[in-house]
Amino acid sequence: MRKILVTGFEPFLNEKINPSKILLDWLKRDFAHQAETLLLPVSFTEAHKHIKSNLQHNSYDVILMLGQAGGRNKVSLERVALNWIETEHPDEEGYKPSRGVIEEGAASALFTSAPVTTWKEALIQKDLPVEISLSAGGYVCNYTYYQVLQWLKTNGKASAACFIHVPYLKEQVADKTPGTPYMELETMKEVLTEILSQVAAIPK
Repeated sequence: MRKILVTGFEPFLNEKINPSKILLDWLKRDFAHQAETLLLPVSFTEAHKHIKSNLQHNSYDVILMLGQAGGRNKVSLERVALNWIETEHPDEEGYKPSRGVIEEGAASALFTSAPVTTWKEALIQKDLPVEISLSAGGYVCNYTYYQVLQWLKTNGKASAACFIHVPYLKEQVADKTPGTPYMELETMKEVLTEILSQVAAIPK
């Protein structure tokens, strides 16, 4: 059986909930035999440290990093993490980094080794709303993704890490602009269940 770590984030930017945290709670309850979970703070300085600390003591075949992407209407499999920060919003600790590179002298972009095209095709065959994205944004999600991919590369780890963005839940858009995209939690669960099934099929 593949050893899997799934991470998610606390709510942020005045949201009361974060679908990635809700999915993490569900996995912890119903899929504890299949995946370990780790809840992260929405913090530029702390989120990646939490994962790296875990990776220093544990070895995983696959790391799935869940996060919320308001405004999207599909689950997004992030193919690439950019060595770049650009945000108008501070993190939940009140820190707002300057626009610029995450790590001087490092690669401008790092690509996941996870078979995201295969995952996408399997999900589409089940009529599930999924896409491959080439932008994980300029906020904590992309920052953490890049830091983790860089750490795995620097330390010669074979783990495949992939960031997965999920849309708002229905209850989050009640006070937003009419037409703001959302997705039912059960659909998110179906997508994640299929991805876990695909992870199990990755050759060692």
